[in-house]
Amino acid sequence: MSKIENITGKVAVITGASSGLGESTARYLSGQGAVVVLGARRKDRIDTLANELIKNGGKALAVETDVTDHLQVKKLVDAAVQEFGRIDVMINNAGLMPLSPLEYLKIDDWNQAIDVNIKGVLYGIAAALPYMKEQKSGQFINVSSVAGHTISPGGAVYSATKYAVRVISEALRQEVKPYNIRVAV
Repeated sequence: MSKIENITGKVAVITGASSGLGESTARYLSGQGAVVVLGARRKDRIDTLANELIKNGGKALAVETDVTDHLQVKKLVDAAVQEFGRIDVMINNAGLMPLSPLEYLKIDDWNQAIDVNIKGVLYGIAAALPYMKEQKSGQFINVSSVAGHTISPGGAVYSATKYAVRVISEALRQEVKPYNIRVAV
């Protein structure tokens, strides 16, 4: 596998870094020479991952983060900037996928999906955007899903949240052009 161009030394903040795509992304980027700042609710898991990456020669920092709390997401990004002097990439990855037909009225699941999948992305943008505007550089990577394009029974709320990530990302992309900030889904 070839090296990612221009990633060495870049500071990447990753939410949902304790497992799945977030954990894999952290390992991959660290292996490519990026500095990774890991955010997740499961502090023990991100501490273990950060220690593993450091042991393997990388630079990593773990910050316990619940993306449904905008102050915790701000603390995550602020910690990255305080420790490493900047933020180059914000990967809004934290997400959950409650599936059930709407008729089951799982309102608590709906609220949690909206809080994590939509508000968590917005809070990540709010935390990182001021730094990126000041730097006149940066990249947001907001994780959506095929479900943001297609809908299946039981997936109405999940699909709606992932469609929202696409819409938020496109609006952000249009808004941040003057600051040399890129946005990807």
